[in-house]
Amino acid sequence: MRYLKYIKQASILCVAGVLLSSQAFASGFMIPEQGAKAMGMGNAFGAIADDASANWFNPAGLSFQKNNAAVSSTLVYPLNDFEAGGQSYSAKKGLHVIPQAYVRYGEGNSKLSYGLGVNSPFGLSVDWTDSGAPFTQVAAGSKAVTFSEIQAIHVNPNIAYQVSDSFSVAMGVSYYNAFKVHLNSDLLRIGGSGDGFGGNIAFLYKTSAWSVGGSYRTSVKIDITGTAVGGPDAAFLSLDGIGANATTSVTFPDIHSLSLAYAGIPKVMLSAQLDRVNWTTFDKIEINYAPSALNALTGPTSTIPEGWKATVAIRLGAEWAYTDDMRARIGYTYDPTPTNPTDFSPRLPGNDRQLITLGYGTDFSDDLTMDLAYAYVWLDDRTAVAPTDPAYHGVFKSTVHLLSGGVTYKY
Repeated sequence: MRYLKYIKQASILCVAGVLLSSQAFASGFMIPEQGAKAMGMGNAFGAIADDASANWFNPAGLSFQKNNAAVSSTLVYPLNDFEAGGQSYSAKKGLHVIPQAYVRYGEGNSKLSYGLGVNSPFGLSVDWTDSGAPFTQVAAGSKAVTFSEIQAIHVNPNIAYQVSDSFSVAMGVSYYNAFKVHLNSDLLRIGGSGDGFGGNIAFLYKTSAWSVGGSYRTSVKIDITGTAVGGPDAAFLSLDGIGANATTSVTFPDIHSLSLAYAGIPKVMLSAQLDRVNWTTFDKIEINYAPSALNALTGPTSTIPEGWKATVAIRLGAEWAYTDDMRARIGYTYDPTPTNPTDFSPRLPGNDRQLITLGYGTDFSDDLTMDLAYAYVWLDDRTAVAPTDPAYHGVFKSTVHLLSGGVTYKY
């Protein structure tokens, strides 16, 4: 069938992009920027959901669309600095690419609509290796941090049912493949991969002026298998280069979203959204090591405490259709950090963040649309003091620039 061709093409494009990319931290290690149109409105898109990116933002929106495919990509440029003792240290700078691909298909007047989303909503890459920061040195011991990474692809088929002219419900299956996970220091380098399944449900109610949407995504546990290898700083035990099998797990959090949109003003759309992300699932990282000579360094088990808390992000957006085929957008987000002062680590040097977003959309034809968006993200400075490990004491400063572009084709 024709829609299978579009699904296959979208999947290949997104998988290829993820395999060539590296994700940077955002909200915890969640990346909400999963579509150019939505990003221009601060990602307050769940009650709008009027293109195939609804597969992520609110799959119930698939019921109120024509068949379409949407492909986009978000470029992320994070800046992370650490200041201590009158010195400044910078994490490795780099441009990270986060691709997305979505498809919607429905038959004629059928009340059923089908969709597929392939994206990367969770990811992390922070590299302090060559920064010279105190927490990268051998003196930091087991608390040393150099490189942290999670790269994961998300495949999400959905089905929506239009109950009435104004109400729709949807459900889907989420599959995550964390194909690259690293927790490194110069004492021990740990790498692995794993996958896991979850699900999602959603609803959308629309009138001529108002829309209300809600969605829920389950948590997903990723069981990771890999290896641990002694780094150069393990030479004092003659364990540099010695490896052993290792296992751990990471749980991606469950997400509740409630959204509202108002279109009662000519040519203007206003939107608001609350996202509750249950980061309490990220309580600790427990690593189990197979029996080997490396146990002299690691023991049979090691635990990295995290102790994250649930957060609620507030998103606001607006769109102005200033001509028949061009639209301007603006958005704002306040997104509090899930981390706590006791268990804070340079592996994720974040804090409460705010975003200002700008967006633009234009129709090349009745069937082809282009969307662009830019976001500036500033994070509150994080001052690490006791009881945090002394190697981390100092001030962490972060900002992020994001640029997104995408096209939507109706067929």
